[in-house]
Amino acid sequence: MASSIRQLFAKIWDTAEGFRANCPRCEDTKGKLYFNEQKKVGCCFHEECAWFKDRGGVTERRLRAFLTKAGVSYAEPEVVKAAPEADVKLPDEFVPLDDLDDSLFEDISGYLESRGLTARAVQRAHLGYCEKGRFWGYIVFPVFNEDGEVVYWQGRRYKKREPKFYNPKSSLKTDLVYHIGDGKRPKVIVLVESIINAMTLDSGYPMHTVTIFALLGKAMSEEQMNTILLYEKCVKEVVIALDDDAWDEAVAIASRLDGVVPSVRIASVPRGRDINELGRAKSWDLIHHAAPFSSDRRMEILMSRKTR
Repeated sequence: MASSIRQLFAKIWDTAEGFRANCPRCEDTKGKLYFNEQKKVGCCFHEECAWFKDRGGVTERRLRAFLTKAGVSYAEPEVVKAAPEADVKLPDEFVPLDDLDDSLFEDISGYLESRGLTARAVQRAHLGYCEKGRFWGYIVFPVFNEDGEVVYWQGRRYKKREPKFYNPKSSLKTDLVYHIGDGKRPKVIVLVESIINAMTLDSGYPMHTVTIFALLGKAMSEEQMNTILLYEKCVKEVVIALDDDAWDEAVAIASRLDGVVPSVRIASVPRGRDINELGRAKSWDLIHHAAPFSSDRRMEILMSRKTR
């Protein structure tokens, strides 16, 4: 059983709904952090604090991560297996790439390499393929939880299928992020849309200092934001690199992160392109030169893309 959140503070003052304490986020010394133990949320009453009440405060999960560790661990599964709580299972016809016949394995491996995915990235992702059934012709990208169990997946066509990407309907999708990164204290977080975009960036930068998250879509939910901000104690910058057609969504995400992390930037992906189509080298160059975001210039930044 997890210890009480109270035990993580050197000193607390009881309140009607929980307690107050010195806020660790802004190094407060006047007990400005208020925490509701029943609702498991809190906020700081210093206006400059990232956990200020008007910025959404802080959840218990984020608070624990900030006080104990900077991130979460992601298991490297030995065998692809479904999680009991998942409401989307892998297709019945899913076959791990390594179990395909040699000819098909070589063909798909060659295709993935042509898409800029390294053999190391493909092996770590535990991809599979459907030769028959409803999802025939799709390469399947599993999404794992912290225990290495499959909780979601995305499909990318290999044969002539529509749509190009297949995203199963799931009540869990907006709670999930796809994670790539070797370190638990990254300085930079990069947000992209799809798993294949995240994999494209893999191995293109020191992955102990950078973590890549795929949002599995264009928007960022509260649960996804909380997962990302488990790293807020160490992260210095978030770079948003969504597809060309998601500029409005990128600006909306930047607005929510501005003031919570030290720096937020938005990469301007060329029209009609995405990270995978650009390739690893060009994408990292684009990320490196991403423009800084400021809420004071939100409308200007929002309209800048539309007037180009």
